[in-house]
Amino acid sequence: MKLIMHFIMILYGLLIIWIKQGTCDLNRKDARGPVFRMEPPSRVEFSNNSGTELRCSADGYPAPRLTWLTREGSPARDVPGLRHTRSDGTLVFSPFPRSEYRQDVHDAVYQCSASNPVGVVLSREVHVRGVIKQRFDPQVYDDFVVRGNTAVLKCHLPTFVREYVTVDSWIRDDKQVLKRNDMKGSSYTVLNSGELLIHGVLEKDSQRTFHCQTRHRLTGEMVMSVSAGKIVVTEPHASTLPRVTFSQPQVRTEEGSFTQLPCVAQGNPPPTYRWMKDTNGILKSIEENGRIWVNQGTLNIKKVQSSDGGKYQCIVRNSIGERRIESVLVVTAPLIVNMRPPRQVLNIGQEATFNCNVTGYPVHTITWKKDQRQLASSSRVRLLSRDVLHITSVRRDDRGMYQCFVYNDLDGAQGTAELKISDVPPTLISAFPEHTAHSGDTISLKCVTTGNPIPRITWYLDDIPIDQGPRVTTVDRIGDLGHVTSILNITEARVEDSGEYRCQGDNDVGTTFHAARLNIYGPPFVRAMRNVTAVSGEDLTIRCPHGGYPIKGIRWYKNGVLLPLNHRQKVNHGGTLTIQSVQRSADKGEYSCSVKNSEGQSASGATYVSVVVPPVIDPNYYRESITVDEEARTKLMCVVTKGDPPMRFHWLKNGQTFLAHGDTTVQTFEDTSIVTFKKVASSDRGQYTCVATNVAASTNRSMQLIVNVPPQWTVEPKNASVILGQRVWIDCAAVGFPAPSILWKKLIHTESSSGDFTYVHSNPRAHRFNNGTLVLSDVEESDAGSYLCQATNGIAAGLSKIITLQVLVPPKFKEPFQTKTVTEESNTTLRCIATGHAPIVITWQKDKSLIDISKRGRFSIRDISDPRQTMSELQILKTHRSDTGTYSCSAVSDIGTDEATIQYIVQGRPDSPTEINIVNVTSRTVTLQWEVKHDGNSHVTGSVVQYQSISDSSWNGQTSQLIVSGSENMATLRALSPVTLYFIRIVAENALGHSAPSEVINVTTAEEAPSGPPRDVQVHSTGAQSMKVSWKPPPDDVTNGIIKGYYIGYRISSTSEPYTFKQVERSADGQQQSTYITGLQPFTKYDIVVKAFNSAGAGPKSTKVTGKTLETAPPTSPVVQIVGSTKNSIDIKWEKDPKDKSAITEYTLHYKTDDGTWQHERLSSDVEQHTLRNLRCGTRYHLYMTASNSLGTGEPSEAVPARTKGAAPMSPQGSVFLQPNSTSVTLKLGAWQSGGCPIRHFAVQYRPKNQMQWTVIQDKLDMPRDTYVVRHLSPDREYVVMVTAHSEAGLTQGEYFFRTLHASQAGSTSSPAYGKRETDLPFYKNVALVIPVVVSSLVLVMVIFIVAVCLRKHSQDRRDYEMRKPCGDSLMMSDLGKQVTEKSSKTSHYSYPSKSKGDYAEPYTCNESLPPRQVQKSASRQHPIILPAIWIPTTPKDGDTKQAMGINRCDDNA
Repeated sequence: MKLIMHFIMILYGLLIIWIKQGTCDLNRKDARGPVFRMEPPSRVEFSNNSGTELRCSADGYPAPRLTWLTREGSPARDVPGLRHTRSDGTLVFSPFPRSEYRQDVHDAVYQCSASNPVGVVLSREVHVRGVIKQRFDPQVYDDFVVRGNTAVLKCHLPTFVREYVTVDSWIRDDKQVLKRNDMKGSSYTVLNSGELLIHGVLEKDSQRTFHCQTRHRLTGEMVMSVSAGKIVVTEPHASTLPRVTFSQPQVRTEEGSFTQLPCVAQGNPPPTYRWMKDTNGILKSIEENGRIWVNQGTLNIKKVQSSDGGKYQCIVRNSIGERRIESVLVVTAPLIVNMRPPRQVLNIGQEATFNCNVTGYPVHTITWKKDQRQLASSSRVRLLSRDVLHITSVRRDDRGMYQCFVYNDLDGAQGTAELKISDVPPTLISAFPEHTAHSGDTISLKCVTTGNPIPRITWYLDDIPIDQGPRVTTVDRIGDLGHVTSILNITEARVEDSGEYRCQGDNDVGTTFHAARLNIYGPPFVRAMRNVTAVSGEDLTIRCPHGGYPIKGIRWYKNGVLLPLNHRQKVNHGGTLTIQSVQRSADKGEYSCSVKNSEGQSASGATYVSVVVPPVIDPNYYRESITVDEEARTKLMCVVTKGDPPMRFHWLKNGQTFLAHGDTTVQTFEDTSIVTFKKVASSDRGQYTCVATNVAASTNRSMQLIVNVPPQWTVEPKNASVILGQRVWIDCAAVGFPAPSILWKKLIHTESSSGDFTYVHSNPRAHRFNNGTLVLSDVEESDAGSYLCQATNGIAAGLSKIITLQVLVPPKFKEPFQTKTVTEESNTTLRCIATGHAPIVITWQKDKSLIDISKRGRFSIRDISDPRQTMSELQILKTHRSDTGTYSCSAVSDIGTDEATIQYIVQGRPDSPTEINIVNVTSRTVTLQWEVKHDGNSHVTGSVVQYQSISDSSWNGQTSQLIVSGSENMATLRALSPVTLYFIRIVAENALGHSAPSEVINVTTAEEAPSGPPRDVQVHSTGAQSMKVSWKPPPDDVTNGIIKGYYIGYRISSTSEPYTFKQVERSADGQQQSTYITGLQPFTKYDIVVKAFNSAGAGPKSTKVTGKTLETAPPTSPVVQIVGSTKNSIDIKWEKDPKDKSAITEYTLHYKTDDGTWQHERLSSDVEQHTLRNLRCGTRYHLYMTASNSLGTGEPSEAVPARTKGAAPMSPQGSVFLQPNSTSVTLKLGAWQSGGCPIRHFAVQYRPKNQMQWTVIQDKLDMPRDTYVVRHLSPDREYVVMVTAHSEAGLTQGEYFFRTLHASQAGSTSSPAYGKRETDLPFYKNVALVIPVVVSSLVLVMVIFIVAVCLRKHSQDRRDYEMRKPCGDSLMMSDLGKQVTEKSSKTSHYSYPSKSKGDYAEPYTCNESLPPRQVQKSASRQHPIILPAIWIPTTPKDGDTKQAMGINRCDDNA
């Protein structure tokens, strides 16, 4: 167990050594001074309901120790429940009730201190302010503004919350929320400072009310104003110079933010604004851009730059004059400090320079500190500029931490740098070894050492400094690397030169040495030994200073007895005796050493050891500190319990020798010294050190004497007075120990008590300096009262004194601006009420001239005064318009002056309009202008222009009037009658009534062109080249003057040519008018219009009337030519017969299919080609054309056949089309070819081969589809299937034979049995061929007959026309077409021209007399496969145009 405990003690000792070496050695290369890693902000504000924390952390090696200090530099000790410091260095402020507010805790300046052995650094000052939550009510007051100007509404806040509450928004009575924005052109502007600007105020704005809504930035609480403000709009009655009503002398903003410089003024007319910037004393106009612009006088700047800061000037100007105001923009940016270089390692004597690099602005002060203390300048340490520190020759005490502190009004920052002196203790680089020599030799011993500072080398022989002589010299030199080399030279060595030589290097940092023996051959000897005094309890080492060589042994004796005698005595091989823990009784005495060589020669030396006991001061009597109150009695006792007499005592105070004085005495006894204070004074405070000395040693012990001194006034507060709105300084200072804290309180009266003193909280207007002075700025009346200055330090009751602050209120009018409006001949009183300290004298002025009531019989003044206010009344009897003006009352007292303005307006009816001028007269309008000399001091709301066309002096008849709104003095009478005399007068109107009418003026309207056309225009053809036109004049009410004549216009119809006008003078009777138009073209249609004109111009045209000249015969119809065709259209063209000179009015195209009726299209006479669209595919058409004019329609042209492209479907081979199975067969409908016309549907029927009855499966299979399956068949049986394909070009039938598979062959891949049957009837039995031939022949005969009849009839009609007989009984082409249709509708047999036979399918017959199903049934009874149409197969070949025959559809059901 003992072994384990011994091992643990060894480990513990090693640990202590390691800790000391690792953390306490300031010369370690890795030691670093403290640098803040986290630093608290410059300002911390918090609500008493929330509390806050100040965090602080620092890096360094060894790890820094964090401490919070007050502004006075003392530690911020914990205050229970209010303030405490956590183990991590965080200073915590707890939430607190209102009653526990302490100004020295909650409104103070703190700094975080970080220290380690390298140095000490301080954080920037942290201004901490705890804010007590208080209820407040924002107020909004009304604002008076002249119409057209800008109104300013302010949100008034109590002073105790003004610093923490901002205006969030404004709320209009219609719930519209107005917030801050940077939009241009808005009629509302909410400034960053919270004011609401309303631009271009009109009467309607006075009906609105506004609330402001505020936000507490610490608690987030939103509060709306209890009152709503409104705008009182006044009317301008005279031109006035602009008056600036709102501006901000200084605006502070952060870089990169949005800011506003307001400038609001009132004047009549409303002023304009212009901003200038003072640049180096030169005013330059502001250039507006996307970042800077002016809106209704407010200068707006987005993304503020540092260059935007400076002095600005707002110029307000109207037609009367201009005003100027200045505003300073202060642009700030967060302060950041960087020290360069951050760390310097220098040798003593070198130069050091630190640069304090600052970013951010503004910078007001820069201060320097070293290790928490203010840096003192000297000839060696000086500031080259306020941000550059230079040290010319570095000393050891210059090492440590340097700081640069930068401050402005709101922000602070610091930078840190370390200066390290490269201290190096001496180190031996090389040393001499033990050396053996003979007498007469020359010996050199060398030591090389280095260090910083440069070390000194001293040589010793057996612990005795070596004196230089002729034989013994030393040489020292310093190398380029700072190495110090010292050489000890011995010439002609002797035996007595032998011994232990030591070279020792010393500098301010440490000491090093090296010792080795120099042996010189010779007999042994021992140098004389000095007596030794040992200190009791310490170790003693005695070395035997012997010489000679060689030496066989060394022995020590005490009183002749060989040593060692006990465990405390040890003798080493070098001959050194060590005695541990010397004891007087056992160890004092004579000691001798004996040296012997191998030859038996010996030598000895002796010394006497005395043992002394050092003094020991009793700690029970001498504590580390003692605290006493001032004027008390106390003693400091220094008692020595051990030590050899005689004992000497002396005292030190704060490191300086202390001597008795006054009421202080020092008494010294054999082993005691006492300092007696009969009456302790504050000057006795300090550190007292008792030093006890005897022959053995000297010891000391220190004690701190703390003297508690109660506060004492150095500046006792006194009563003060201050003028309202100014600043007052109230001094209060006290001294004491500890340093007393100065607190200010104010007497507040409450309902429950006669008054309690509460703390005066710091706010923008109240500030307490460190010296105790209280400063109140912008003093308000509420600041008046009793104040208590209290100085306490915990000693005695402290000091306090109550003083009274009187706030002297200068005269101030409750209503600085009033507007009063009265009517003429009334009695009125103007009243001014001024508050302030009496006496106050009030005088009246009108338009800046003093009112002398002795000269104004209708004026009188009455004054009424009391201690708080003075009222003055100006009475005016029987007011007159001349009394209107600006009245001002000036209040004067010993404290100050004030002035109020009353805009006094006497209103009456306006003057009659004068200076009526006719500006312009037309046939329908009269524009006139007038002046109203005086508006009766009431805004003219309108004017009434009265006019009539008869002279009626009473103006009670047919009088019209035009109401002109506002103050307009020009009007235009409209809708008047031309060439009419009008009588006009004007009446002005204001809020009090109408003025007398103006003088009557006469004006006649001008003549105007007729506004209506002539009536009853008629046209009669009188020949092939002439027509007669007749009409009646316009009605009298639209002639607008005397008709002088008419214009008759004519042009060929349906042309865009302008009319050709013929002028006709007005006939004598003036009623029925007529004229002839000649030189016209035969058989041509003309448009005729008539216009009337007078001296003012021509009137509108009459309604267009069409007439036509006569002609000779109907035109010849052109022949149709087929140009081309597609599946659905046919292109045709035609040419007019060149011999026919008649005018053709239109063409008619007739067309039909073989089985259809005639249809027609009317075409313009201007075209010569046409495309007939929407036709059937693969169908034959017949076409002819007729031409018409005014006499009728010409004979039809020859019918021309044409066919759209496409043919009937083509059937496939059976092997491709059929795929039979045992009970079904699949029809591949997709194998059919369309022939150019899409297949619309299929009809399918089948029957067993030996049966005659067909089974119809589907009579209409709509396309598209690829296959169809016929089911429910019998296995291994022959069938016939008939498929009919229908398209617009016709239909095609295919009949196929096949055999279903055997039941056992279902699914087999063997080829099925199938076949295809073709019709093989003789020609005369083939109905499909016979019927078309017969029908075509009949049609051809019929057409020839009709053509012959028509030609004959046409010849007869031509003879009748030439004889000028009526042609009503002539046969029109439309009738002829109907007859031809009726004759050809019986049957539709036709044949194709031989030239086109190869292009179309051969003809088929379509019998319209039977329905399709009946035809099928009748056909099926004659032959198993006879159908209404027979399919005749063909096989197309390359280059062959022949195709399978098809059936043309003549009915959709076919």
